[in-house]
Amino acid sequence: MNPRFLIYIYGVVAIINLYASYISSDQLNQYTKPLLMPLLMLYVYRSSIGKTTLKVLLLFLALLFSWLGDVVLMYQSEQLFFMIGIAFFLLAQGTYVVVLRKSTYQKPEVSFQKVLPFIIYTGVLFYILLPAGDFTAPIAIYGSVIMTMTIMARLREGNTSQESYRMAFYGSLLFVASDSILAINAFDTKLPYAGIFIMSTYCAAQLLLVKGLLKHVE
Repeated sequence: MNPRFLIYIYGVVAIINLYASYISSDQLNQYTKPLLMPLLMLYVYRSSIGKTTLKVLLLFLALLFSWLGDVVLMYQSEQLFFMIGIAFFLLAQGTYVVVLRKSTYQKPEVSFQKVLPFIIYTGVLFYILLPAGDFTAPIAIYGSVIMTMTIMARLREGNTSQESYRMAFYGSLLFVASDSILAINAFDTKLPYAGIFIMSTYCAAQLLLVKGLLKHVE
């Protein structure tokens, strides 16, 4: 199957899933959400035939952890399932940190100027969300890891092609946006159409990260 065609299918499934959020259809959500990450995994596989590298394997693993998180969080009414889902996404973000680091020409140099905006954003978000009872530690850990992922994506500038850098960096920003909306909606203030914003930014984030990282030439 042509990799580009898989992206079209991914887009259609994502749109249907957003519609499921709009009409609050749990059944339609259950049919579409579990298909999203497997479609991207298939895209990675079809785009990398004959050139399987550590980067490709790590990218596949990040998507697998994301898929497990997606499936488990479909039962987030149970606190245990919510915690397990967060754990899977923590593993996904940690894997993205590694694959972003590996997808550079040399070790990225840490720049305080580049890092500072993300540190400030994380501090503001923690100020809004914390403390959160039993979820205080998970939120703090997860927030720190996803911000590390975004910082690593930012530090790739000049260490990969501009196309690879921009797509992966914008993808990381959208991932932060998605998780920020989810966290605020769950632990602070209920937001209108939160599900639509969470899933639209999430789907775009995963796609951009995948395409950006695949654009990096070893």
